[in-house]
Amino acid sequence: MTAISATVLRVSLASLALAGLACRKAPRSSAARTPPLVTAYVTPPAAERVMGRMLDAAARHDWRLSVRTDSAALAEADVAIIDSAGRLVARLRAGSPVAAEARALAEAVLPPGALPR
Repeated sequence: MTAISATVLRVSLASLALAGLACRKAPRSSAARTPPLVTAYVTPPAAERVMGRMLDAAARHDWRLSVRTDSAALAEADVAIIDSAGRLVARLRAGSPVAAEARALAEAVLPPGALPR
């Protein structure tokens, strides 16, 4: 192998190695945004009426959604959607870390006037 051929070979290999390193994905930052988890309590009869709209709103805003229909979830849920005299209304949990998201979820699911002021 001549000196020129060896130099060309070294430059080619070095270029491939650098190109391979440049194409690697950067490691993810540990401060990556985690989507908020919004927990909702829905009465069983109302669940069928609002589930599709809840899932659509959560997907549109990139939220994780936990929907429960058991009575134990009523105290833990960020938003409770209940049937009050045939009309769906929302109750927001005071002090919820995702209160803004819970309110937006209720607004997307329920008709105007179903949220407390």
